[in-house]
Amino acid sequence: MLDTLDAAAVRRWCADGLAALRRHQEEIDRLNVYPVPDGDTGTNLVLTLASAHQALTLDLDNSPEGSRPPHSRVLRLMARGALLGARGNSGVIVSQILHGLADALAGAPEVRGRDLAGALDVAASAAYAAVASPVEGTVLTVVAAAARGAATADSDDLATVVRAASRSAAEALARTPEQLPVLARAGVVDAGGRGLCVLLDALTAVVTGTGPEPPGTRPTETT
Repeated sequence: MLDTLDAAAVRRWCADGLAALRRHQEEIDRLNVYPVPDGDTGTNLVLTLASAHQALTLDLDNSPEGSRPPHSRVLRLMARGALLGARGNSGVIVSQILHGLADALAGAPEVRGRDLAGALDVAASAAYAAVASPVEGTVLTVVAAAARGAATADSDDLATVVRAASRSAAEALARTPEQLPVLARAGVVDAGGRGLCVLLDALTAVVTGTGPEPPGTRPTETT
């Protein structure tokens, strides 16, 4: 169980999140009916996170050592890599979420529960700002719910906050067909939102030490 989100934990999150997206790639592709039913959201998210992971592997940040807290430096690299490799609408939005997290946590000496909750709020705002005409029932709704869940937890315990964010995101994802008729007609949840839930589950696993998310533990279709 981690008390703070340090640089090593961010690196594990990126690697584990990418691995989780690859496990769920085909599932997320099948959910993709909005905004265009081209079945590539899972693929786009994998490519986006693969670029983030590559940025961390290459680690080409030339900033002087000690100029930023280690977690901030790694988050910045992860966000930059995701932005450069972003694919599709969902990839761009996820890259903006990561950018928001990196910006919000840049000056934090360490990342505890309330720090992460505040950063998720900034990340949600960054995601909405990246879209010309935001639509509810999408990944935007899911990240906003994650931020609210983290804030409502009202705790400095990192595990409590990440669990609350992940749980709230999953609950919002399950409600997306109520907000977008195209999802209801297809009997699916939002693909981008599902991808974000996979990433939040990976973060929860890193922080709590619970191990990778077992396949099939999150809803993918409405009933």
